[in-house]
Amino acid sequence: MSRRVVVRVALVGALVWILSLVGEFAPGLLARVPVFRARNHEFHGLTFLNEELVLSTAGIGPEASLWDDPTEWEMRLEEHPLIREAEVGRRFPFTLVVRVQERRPVGLVPTPTLEPVDGEGNLLPMDPSRFGLDDPILRVPALDGDPGEAPSMTPLRKLAAAAAVFRGDAEFWSTVSEVAEGTHGEIVVRRGSPEVVFLFPPQVEPHRIREAVAVLDDALTRSEGRAPEQVDLRFDENIFLDWGRGGRP
Repeated sequence: MSRRVVVRVALVGALVWILSLVGEFAPGLLARVPVFRARNHEFHGLTFLNEELVLSTAGIGPEASLWDDPTEWEMRLEEHPLIREAEVGRRFPFTLVVRVQERRPVGLVPTPTLEPVDGEGNLLPMDPSRFGLDDPILRVPALDGDPGEAPSMTPLRKLAAAAAVFRGDAEFWSTVSEVAEGTHGEIVVRRGSPEVVFLFPPQVEPHRIREAVAVLDDALTRSEGRAPEQVDLRFDENIFLDWGRGGRP
């Protein structure tokens, strides 16, 4: 190999090394350039939180740059009790894009004041009256004996998970007033208009909710509007109607 070729190879290697260093440190260097400061902020996914709170929680101030590493902002946002996930991106030339997935309430737990809870059983620090929440009451067993006692997390998570499934069916959800745990571990749902009690197994399947609504509608049609007292879905592929003392019409 000639000396000229060796020199060329060395120069190419040095150039590659320099470019790799520039690529590694370029974001940090560009973040210090005033022209790349975020002048605008775009928000997605906000229902219960406001834009000012999101910025202050993330620590995004007036000096924030489009080239800043968003990891710390995202971590701070996800530590907020009302935020499940957060992502901060950039849109050149001047905009930071903040996307959050808020925790959605699925029920209200009396502690003894009514506190919203999400589908994972997390108590959410928000005022139900401020946001007009009309979610059903989740009757946690620990609260039945002592209204001032904190809810047991295991039963609360169980009821919250069931309530989240019910929430996915708008027709059924619209008239649910209460979700509780029965004496044998079943999920007890009280529904108004008409007043009916539904018994579900501990693991609620969405298709069983649709079947329950269809069976109830058929029963109301056949009985000229008289509703059964109880619809029992605890047994696979079977639905039992209990008409109470009055018997089946």
